[in-house]
Amino acid sequence: MSIVARRPVACLVGFAMLAAPTMMLPSAQPVHAHSWYPDRCCSGKDCRKVDRIEFLPDGGMRMRAGPMEVLVPRHFVQELSNDADAHICAVSITEGKYEPVCVFMPGTT
Repeated sequence: MSIVARRPVACLVGFAMLAAPTMMLPSAQPVHAHSWYPDRCCSGKDCRKVDRIEFLPDGGMRMRAGPMEVLVPRHFVQELSNDADAHICAVSITEGKYEPVCVFMPGTT
């Protein structure tokens, strides 16, 4: 009986190992977003996809990316995102307060 119980697990593990490379392909691009961020923006770790944008009355934006909230001034230079999402690169200036380094917004070409 223990052989029967183990066999399906072994089959599932084998299937997962064979299927994993194909199953991961659609999500591989977002995971490697740092590959297109310029070095001047993130040093390979300070950039994130934006979860929410609030447009402020003064023309600025409040961007939330995970636990990070960044106020982006109205005249801050925005760059074109390489995908259909907004991204922010920011550095911590004090506990819980971040300053934008680069902002990437989706657009049309």
